[in-house]
Order: sequence, then C-alpha cells, then structure tokens
Amino acid sequence: MLRIHHTVALAPVPRPWPADALEVIRTQVEETEAKGHRLLLPDGRPLRDVRLAEGRHLRPGAVYVVGEPDAETATTVGNTPVHITIVTWDRRRAVRLSLSLTDADTHVTADIALTSPDRPRLLEASGRVRTAGGAARGRARVRLDDWWSAAEGGRTSPTAPATAGLDHRLLRAELRAVPRPSPDGEGWEAHITISLRGRSLLRPLAAVVLALTGRWTRRAIVRQLDSSAERWNAAVPSLTAMDAEHLRRALSSGP
Repeated sequence: MLRIHHTVALAPVPRPWPADALEVIRTQVEETEAKGHRLLLPDGRPLRDVRLAEGRHLRPGAVYVVGEPDAETATTVGNTPVHITIVTWDRRRAVRLSLSLTDADTHVTADIALTSPDRPRLLEASGRVRTAGGAARGRARVRLDDWWSAAEGGRTSPTAPATAGLDHRLLRAELRAVPRPSPDGEGWEAHITISLRGRSLLRPLAAVVLALTGRWTRRAIVRQLDSSAERWNAAVPSLTAMDAEHLRRALSSGP
C-alpha cells in the first residue's frame, strides 16, 4: 500500500454562501417555463443549449439534454451532450440528479444528491466510467456541517468530513480530507490523505508496482493536488464575493 499525506491552502467559502447561492439558482431554475421541449427564461428568452427531452419540467423523471446543438441557435456548450434526469426535486428534503454521457468508446454515469438544499448538510456523488479498456467506480461524500466546523476551528468529528474513493479492477484509491484554519486565520488548510492498494488476486503485483513507482506516483499526485488547489483559489474568491443580486444577474445574463 502507498499512503500519501499532503496539505494545501484553500480560499475559504463563508458558511452562509452556499445556501444563499443555491437559493438563487433554485429560484432561477424554477422560474423557467417549458414550452414543448424548449425552456424559457422569465423574460421569454430561450435557455440555450438545454432542452427538455422527456417528462414534465422539474418533476421526477424529467430528462434534460445539455450541450446538444440547437437547430435554432446553432450553439453548443460541449462536444458531448449530457443527459440529466431528475430523481428528486424537493427544496426541503433533497435534490437528486442522475447524469449520463456517451462519447466514442466511453460511457459515464453519475448520481448526485444534496440533502436539505435550504440548509445544505450532505453532498454525495457516485459514478461509473466504462471504456474499451475496462471500468471504474467512484464515490464522494462531504458532510458540510462537519467541514465548516473543522475549518473554523470548532469541534471536529473523529472521521474525515470529506471522503472519496475509486475502485478499478487493479487498484483501489481512497481519499480523506480534513480542513483547519490557516495560521493567519484568513483561509483554510486541507490535510489530505490518499491511500493506494491493489485489489483481489492482483494485490501482490500491485504492491510491487507501487513500491517501484512510489516516488514518481507520490510526486504526480502531489502536483495534481497543488494544481487543483490553485484552480480553486483562482475561482472561489470571485464567486464568494458575489452577493445574491450579483449572482442572479450573472445567471440571468446567459452566455
């Protein structure tokens, strides 16, 4: 087994901000109107690159296609359309979505659930990727209350508030992240632990490979963690600086 420990500095997200942002997004989405397969914004403009493919708008079973070229606008937000199915849409209890996309020899499915959107407490995601070379399953879970409590220096849970895992037929990877206040009190530090181990009968072989490539693997993963932190720190401050009105205007302006 290979175990990697690394700490990254992260720009903080104020505790109230996600709930405020989600409220704006939910309101904007619920104010759209379905006309056949088209979705219209409150001012009557069509929502570009999104269409209602099946079911009733914002009801369980509704399927949306995102990123498919539109015959009228001739635009697209990506090369591969994403199908999004609403499983649950309840602002007090949970919002659950199912996503899928297929591109060449790759098929991706994912399920995302947010418990108590009015006061976000738990974010969970799971998915599967299938390619010609095999398949892998992934999962992630963030207990949001525990994350902010630890990030603000409060009482912490004995288990990590953020966890993720990836299972491949050859390898299993597990990630744990625990935040804490930065020394200057202005941001966060996230202590990340990643464990890699072989699976099933291939475990001895994987152990040898990890032993031989451990230094290179460690450096590659640390570089990726630092790169992810840099992208977070570049994007988050400008987002959290937006109050509800600025976010509403940004969403309404469209592409």
